[in-house]
Amino acid sequence: MSVSSGVVRIRRFASQQLPSRLILLLWLAAVPARAGEQSVVLLVFDGFAPEVVERFETPALDRMRREGAWSHHLVPAFPTISLINGVTLSTGCWPARHGVVTNKFLDPDRGLYDHSPDADWLLGCEHLHQVAERQGVPAAALAWYGAHSETRGPLARYVEPPGKVCNELLEPGDRRRADEVVRLLGLPAAERPRLLLAYFCGPDGAEHFTGTASEETRLAVEQSDAIIGRVMEAIEALPDAGRFSVIVTTDHGMRDVTHVVNIERILRRHGIDAEPVSTGTTSFLYLADPTRVDAAFERLSRYDEFEVLRPDALPAYARLGNGERLGHLIVSARPPYFIEDLSSWPGWLQWLGRWGPDFLWARISLKASHGYPPDVEGMHGIFYAWGAGIARGRELDRVRNVDVHPTVTHLLGIEPGRPVDGVVERGLLVP
Repeated sequence: MSVSSGVVRIRRFASQQLPSRLILLLWLAAVPARAGEQSVVLLVFDGFAPEVVERFETPALDRMRREGAWSHHLVPAFPTISLINGVTLSTGCWPARHGVVTNKFLDPDRGLYDHSPDADWLLGCEHLHQVAERQGVPAAALAWYGAHSETRGPLARYVEPPGKVCNELLEPGDRRRADEVVRLLGLPAAERPRLLLAYFCGPDGAEHFTGTASEETRLAVEQSDAIIGRVMEAIEALPDAGRFSVIVTTDHGMRDVTHVVNIERILRRHGIDAEPVSTGTTSFLYLADPTRVDAAFERLSRYDEFEVLRPDALPAYARLGNGERLGHLIVSARPPYFIEDLSSWPGWLQWLGRWGPDFLWARISLKASHGYPPDVEGMHGIFYAWGAGIARGRELDRVRNVDVHPTVTHLLGIEPGRPVDGVVERGLLVP
């Protein structure tokens, strides 16, 4: 039965038998929530790749697919790793604007950025919770990007204490965070956040260390899916459940790897005096003598295992700008190679960075990784939307993660951040 036909039946029945106050209540229940009255729950699960959704049982996501809009082509920013993409998703800005250009980089004034959630690292743009709170919409930001500022404190009504979030393959912190999401949903309407943002460690760690097809990854996927189902059930138990939209997405995909690029050994071999800051599949090189960049580019370009990018001549997919945070060159591995800082290797293997071969068997550290250009196979993530204002059973060709921010603000009935690069993804909306 359509909403319009239901409303007609309520009117006919009410006009004959019901008092006017009850007629009004029935009318409000039958009419969809206006955009400005909606609440949005946005859940991000790290490394939730379409491959593992298709491989393992995910009943909650299956339900969202039947009853909502979805895509297995959530397109991340480059490099396709966590912090740059979480911040891109939250701000609706490309890295060239917001300034978090990878998971680890050097800033000429602040020094090393290393997976920091501190909002003060932004060079521009606003996080979703900042935009909501500025416009009077109470927000919760749980383990969320930029939830805290070292100089301004918490930036949302409800936040978690800052600290390390992900420690184990099957992350118990995810279950505790799900408890907090359900608790916040159960608050009285006057106290409840209308925007609820939550980051979950998801299957990322299990995929990295045990592979995309492992038993550990299966358990992590099932735990993540169970959290999604639990949140949906908590919403359905609310008297105003019809006012909620739920979006489930991720920061990047994942693919299996075979070899690690021993970038420090390669730099020594060619006499390149540079500090490499590496994570995922990229290494940002900060040369001691910038006048030597041409020579370094020529020597490193001889390798087939990786591409060398110049910040002043980046390909179209690399929306990084050309600021000092990029260094002088970017080494971008080609599949199935990846790059990690020597400091992240097991201690007993770190001597290989000085004396080992240029390329090492990946199993000494990781079995799967990400970070390649966005349209490399395996780098896309999942995107699911369900609830108020969301079309039913609609598959979307692709969704850019930069478009999540303006889509969420549209559902809330508020203006997006200032500035914003993304646009509303209207393909998922009810016409």
